[in-house]
Amino acid sequence: MKNAILILLLILSSNKIVSQTEIINPSGKWYFGIEIGTNKISSFSIGKTKQSLQGGVLAEYYFARHWSLSGRVKYFETGVSFYKPNTHSGSWFDLGSDESFGTFEGAVIAIPIDIKWEFRIHKNLGGSLKLGYGFNLETKSNYSNYSSNLPIDYSKQYGSFNLGYGLNYFMNKKMALYIDVEFYSGDSKGNSDGFFGKTYYPTENNLINLGIKYNFKK
Repeated sequence: MKNAILILLLILSSNKIVSQTEIINPSGKWYFGIEIGTNKISSFSIGKTKQSLQGGVLAEYYFARHWSLSGRVKYFETGVSFYKPNTHSGSWFDLGSDESFGTFEGAVIAIPIDIKWEFRIHKNLGGSLKLGYGFNLETKSNYSNYSSNLPIDYSKQYGSFNLGYGLNYFMNKKMALYIDVEFYSGDSKGNSDGFFGKTYYPTENNLINLGIKYNFKK
């Protein structure tokens, strides 16, 4: 609901400026920008979901009118919490598994690389879909209350997949505003056994970004 309200507000606030007649074609141009927004850790299955601020910087190259490649450097908190009870029956025919639990609280510097498709909604206002892969470096790694059958020495460097959707508006040839929602899935920070094999618990984040980008070439 919050995501939909933010996007609706952007559309409403753009009613006047989308009336400009010149259609901007960013093909062949570089844009550099900054973004800030909210971060929701969705991989906490125990306790309340944690929310915080996040932000980063952007470099984006349009290799076609509606297609671009972007690289960003972002900072946000992440984490995992999970619990699976002991399911052993104690009988001679026992298909149960051991208890598994843990809580990880961390923060990362993420470098996602995305390919984005922008489709026109009205003149210089466009929607966007993006997909990417990123490198993550943990700057905070706190493991607590882990069951004895699980390690707590997971790698501090790992990859992540991300996808997102949003809106992009070119105010003129030089400047654009954008808002998007994106989802990150990172490294596993625990697992549990089950009848059909192991279940893994990766870091997962939902981010809302509000940004501005600029083309510096004269």
